Amino acid sequence: MTLQPPIIIVGATRSGTTMLMRVLGSAPGLCFWHEPQTLWRVGHAYRDHDCAGAADARPWVRRWIRRQFFKYQEHHGGLRVVEKSPTNVLRIPFVRKIFPEARIIHIYRDGRANLRSQVEQYHTFAGYKVINREGGRHILHRLEETPFWEWPAYMPRAAAGLVRRYVTRRPGVRWFGVKYPGWRHDLRTMTTAQIAAKQWVISVETAMRDLAEVPPEQWLGLVYRDVVTDPDHWFRKIAEFCGVEINEEYMKAVRAEVHPNSLERWKRELEPGVLDEALPIMGPLLDRLGYAPLEPDEEPAGVGTGTAR
Repeated sequence: MTLQPPIIIVGATRSGTTMLMRVLGSAPGLCFWHEPQTLWRVGHAYRDHDCAGAADARPWVRRWIRRQFFKYQEHHGGLRVVEKSPTNVLRIPFVRKIFPEARIIHIYRDGRANLRSQVEQYHTFAGYKVINREGGRHILHRLEETPFWEWPAYMPRAAAGLVRRYVTRRPGVRWFGVKYPGWRHDLRTMTTAQIAAKQWVISVETAMRDLAEVPPEQWLGLVYRDVVTDPDHWFRKIAEFCGVEINEEYMKAVRAEVHPNSLERWKRELEPGVLDEALPIMGPLLDRLGYAPLEPDEEPAGVGTGTAR
């Protein structure tokens, strides 16, 4: 058995990457791998942020990561792997150096919808339950994927997670999602809404810049709204891009799973003032991507009309 070219999904946190991974990864001949984060940090685990470049993909790092992908493929009966880790949006050159044969799919969504979901995670995310069978298996798998000399890099984060879940018992985290250079400074000086907006902007802009250097036949760009409003068209296009043969049974499952129900939730659920804080940061990119500003009668509660982009 040889390693089949993996399909790598990248995108800002809360941009539809999980939906895309699960639906595509359920296609005939495919399986999916959900965020093996420590694996992608092999060789730079002690770095303060998630960025990595082609130079970080040293020969031993490349061998280690490819070996783990092969083991995952082998464990799943030889099925081709669909993998998604949002932090890879900041390390596309690194990913390409590891897997020059990979197909890369980038998905982005309206930054305002991303903002609603991302801010919610800051307030509600609780981390893994480690004192049960599933949590124990998760930790064991991460240890197996990570060189033992890099285990100490994750101890402070693991300890903080344990304290939050089992001692203070408070949901929510100080930081959720991708860590860009300078994130610690922003944690001290910016609001959660501003940080979430900056995470979205950096993620989308970095992916678009790096993918511009990738041969067009090796990557596919998707807009979340397009995919969920016309899944028949887009999942057929995705399958064609990946070289995957699909059938009508699979497409029925796609139609049942993919829907536009959450597209407008941000208009109803953003807390007062959140959009006001975020728009100065995300507004220019929203404009470039073609997202129209809201009309006055569409403004979420608490957002003033004087904050137009």
